[in-house]
Amino acid sequence: MRSSPRPAAMLDFTSALYLGTPRLSVPAGLALTTGYPAALQEPGWHRRVAAAVARRQGLETGLLAPSTLHLFWDVLTLAPAAAVIFVDEAMYPVGQWGASRALLRGLPVVAFAADNLPDLRRRLLTYRQQGRTPWLLTDGWRLAQGPAPLSAYLNLLRPDPRSVLLLDDTQAFGVVGAAPTPERPLGQGGGGTLPYLGLRGPGILSITSLAKGLGVPVAVLAGSRAWLARFGRHAATRVHSSPVSNWHAWAAGQALTRDAAGAGDQARHQLGRRIGELRAALAGWPLSGGWFPVQKLLLPTAGAVLCLQHYLEQRGVRALLLADARRPTVPQLAFCLRADHSAADVARLAGHLLAWAAAPPPPAPSSSNSLNSLRHEYDAQS
Repeated sequence: MRSSPRPAAMLDFTSALYLGTPRLSVPAGLALTTGYPAALQEPGWHRRVAAAVARRQGLETGLLAPSTLHLFWDVLTLAPAAAVIFVDEAMYPVGQWGASRALLRGLPVVAFAADNLPDLRRRLLTYRQQGRTPWLLTDGWRLAQGPAPLSAYLNLLRPDPRSVLLLDDTQAFGVVGAAPTPERPLGQGGGGTLPYLGLRGPGILSITSLAKGLGVPVAVLAGSRAWLARFGRHAATRVHSSPVSNWHAWAAGQALTRDAAGAGDQARHQLGRRIGELRAALAGWPLSGGWFPVQKLLLPTAGAVLCLQHYLEQRGVRALLLADARRPTVPQLAFCLRADHSAADVARLAGHLLAWAAAPPPPAPSSSNSLNSLRHEYDAQS
């Protein structure tokens, strides 16, 4: 019976710090908090940090919040009483929780499928004929499919100038940016999905956490000055919960400054190289994710996924299990690549995967059928 090799230092592919672990600091003597709610007193430099995030996205201005949950809780209170809320059925849960707040107001909430635009068009027309103003909620970047069809959404919303496209761009901000090319597939500037697609407009609102792309757990609502002024006046969380701490706001400003000074584009270029290296090494494998740091391996059974995860763990490689809405009983095995992974790290991961597919170890008795079927699948692809 083959024994498992002694693993080297654990290689982690579960962290969403896509550009690497930030090295940030706060000045000595900076108070953690002012003691005031944001609605009563907010430092001007907090607003400048939020405005810098908004400008990267091609939007006018922004406001800081402790989390995207704070923002989603309040933002749909800006929708008029005659609004209808359309929510991408695959949207990240926090955005869906915000839609639940709209339900408490008595607004209709309609789930839609992003890959069925004709159905969305028909539903929008139906509610428009009822005199309702559509708000459409979506993730800016979908981990498996890439950018959402935001241009198509804006075209569908265009007949009603009061309509709003509200996106959660947490995954993309800091990672992708304007003018992607084959040499730089993640683009430049790190402004997220909107500049990546070359989109802007007054009817767009964006909610973004900086925790992934820039490594700072703080969120920003960005949009037109008119929308942000209304939000600042009416957001209950800015009255009844703690504001963003000075330390987090300072770290966000520092991260933005370092990113804009060149470190960001350098890290994005490095990250793009790591993604390309893994996809080239696993050409022909059932890998999804495109040019994004979260690469998902789609295996036929839950047993196969769990056995492969255990195999990698024994060899010092940590991978991530993600739920798959289309196959609720079969998780996806995901690898979060980072700019601080080396080419050797990626080669080590790919080498273990290739070795496992070529000669999988004896499985646990309950998983033998899963492993055998997976090995046959890879044999057929080679």
